Amino acid sequence: MTKPRILFAAYQTDRGSNGGIESATAIFEALADDFSWTLLTNRETPRTARWRAGGARVVRFAFDDRAGKIVRGAQLSLAAAQALTLRADVLHGNDIRGVEVLLPSAWLSRAPLALTLRDTKPEGESYGASWQRVGQRLDALITLSDSMAQCVGGRLPVPNSRRHTINSIVDFDVFRYPDSDHRKSLRDRLGIGEEECAIGVVAAVSEKKRQFEFIRNVLPKLADLPVRLHLVGDFDPKTDPYARSCADLVLTQGLEDQVVFHGFRSDVADWLAALDIVVVASLREGLARCMIEAMACGTPVVSVDVCSAREMIQRTGAGIVVGRDDWADLAAAVRDLSIDSGKRRAMGRVGHEVALAQFSKQRLAQSWRELYTNLGGTKVE
Repeated sequence: MTKPRILFAAYQTDRGSNGGIESATAIFEALADDFSWTLLTNRETPRTARWRAGGARVVRFAFDDRAGKIVRGAQLSLAAAQALTLRADVLHGNDIRGVEVLLPSAWLSRAPLALTLRDTKPEGESYGASWQRVGQRLDALITLSDSMAQCVGGRLPVPNSRRHTINSIVDFDVFRYPDSDHRKSLRDRLGIGEEECAIGVVAAVSEKKRQFEFIRNVLPKLADLPVRLHLVGDFDPKTDPYARSCADLVLTQGLEDQVVFHGFRSDVADWLAALDIVVVASLREGLARCMIEAMACGTPVVSVDVCSAREMIQRTGAGIVVGRDDWADLAAAVRDLSIDSGKRRAMGRVGHEVALAQFSKQRLAQSWRELYTNLGGTKVE
């Protein structure tokens, strides 16, 4: 019997930290044997290699992020022409660029078209013309949490019957709850002191993630505590002005012993298991992978009130959520957990149990399997 064909289009940045493509790769690896997969993407990365290793066909399209708008538009048009040659039973875009590449194929072949929404726009900000055009053609809009679905609301022209919420998959063989001996060995290897309260922001250093604001507004309020901030994620101060501003702030404030830039790391799971607290200070999110992966590792999360934070952290008891721009409350929450190891352990255990219940590969693979199977018989008239 011929397997249903999935054409999956995903735009990849040059950053190693990319929660969206990691989530997409987890879906593929969970369902690699159930469907025939083609990945249409713009660059080679370690995750692309994982698709090939799992048996997918990988097709590259040219896209220069630094080119002007006209050139980028022409490149996307050429990618769309490539997509027309790749026959599929279901088309799935992992981002707005990916789904725009698939849009002509969806109209001409009448194959069902799905989009996974990875991020959310702030309240009051509209989704522009390209989003509206895509929304009118979608057979399925997938959000990663109920909060995301509520946040999008009526801002996209997709009827409720075509909206689905499917959480991200977490690999519990990788993101594990460590026993005390394993955790100690991890901390020793990663250079985390025995008496240190290790706080981590696990994300590319960028304006969206607001590491600069955390260093400036929160760390001074913790100066009397044995805390150290570990920034685990892409960091290039030579070419990125925001990263450079973070590095300069650390130097001017004399925080070299209190802040460590680790750059992109392939051992993120070890860091999440070894840290005492994971912080999400982002300007906006959909469902931050570091949040749910920290939960899987039994590490409490302190987050500002971005999308999904209250649903995943506050309501479950896996951490603390404060106002989006309330740096004083964020500092107070971090202080509270820094001095109370028992509270950290209790929140970590709760988070781990919630993660096991909500983000397992088996449960979510079945949700994706059912969605793809149902879409295979769905056409937009």
